[in-house]
Amino acid sequence: MPEGAEQFVTPAAPMGPKVAKANVAQRLRELRDEAGLSVAAVATDMDWSVSKLTRIEKGEVSIQPLEVRALLGHYGVTDENVLAELSRLARTARSRQWYSRHRLTGAYADFVAYENEAAVIRAWQLLFVPGLLQTRDYARAVTARTLRADPNDEQVQARVELRMDRQQALFERLGGPDAPRVIAVIDEAVLRRPIGGRDLMARQLDHLLKLAEDDETFALGVTPLDLEHHSGLGGSFELLKFAGRSHPDVLFVEGAAGADFLLTDRGATDRHNALFQDLVDYGRTGDRALQLIRSSRDALRGG
Repeated sequence: MPEGAEQFVTPAAPMGPKVAKANVAQRLRELRDEAGLSVAAVATDMDWSVSKLTRIEKGEVSIQPLEVRALLGHYGVTDENVLAELSRLARTARSRQWYSRHRLTGAYADFVAYENEAAVIRAWQLLFVPGLLQTRDYARAVTARTLRADPNDEQVQARVELRMDRQQALFERLGGPDAPRVIAVIDEAVLRRPIGGRDLMARQLDHLLKLAEDDETFALGVTPLDLEHHSGLGGSFELLKFAGRSHPDVLFVEGAAGADFLLTDRGATDRHNALFQDLVDYGRTGDRALQLIRSSRDALRGG
């Protein structure tokens, strides 16, 4: 990542199930509106519950391809290209993914699904190393402290396994046409906070430096402790961008006690994109960031 700037070209990529579901939901809402029909009227005519159609249009549940064709027929859509494309997306949206086995719910479930398809992942972390960049030992230590539980606690282990699976999914995408880019900025305090002990933390920083060797995938930045123009004090967040503008940017903020939230509205994502760019512009990037990570690691080892 060049000093004071971050540039990327969004790659062309196939649409994944989460983005496909969101696209189907949006298009079905639009077509119903264009037909001048209410949710209640369509639900009655289709012999569905209002709840079913509402959840389909919100992207909360998937829809069968045959149901898509039935809806479009009800809306007077006869263009075979539209019928075929929405049916194809509906089939894609129903494909089972690795994260299904974790039985996630709420905003975090949506976040993991979107992250799995993002072309660019922008992470800002004020307190600890971002999850996609954590070693297993560091993940166990930081999760145990967050939950105030033993590192071998079942809930701790479940969260660590999910984090490792997120990383595995990321690395499996690196050789494909939808290879993602991860741009992570962390506060210098993260480097100096010896979570799990000094040796474990030093190994975590070794891991960051190893990841940074793949500079086509990973770009690291650090906001130094003496930074005056610090735009990240409001808290950590992750921003997801998608190939070919197939979906609006997604903002995820992981809150305390499971109070997570996920936003796609343009005002919130634009504001956080600007905040992130400030962190890149005014923080340390490139070799300067890596040198700060090395010096922190060496200090942990008494060098």
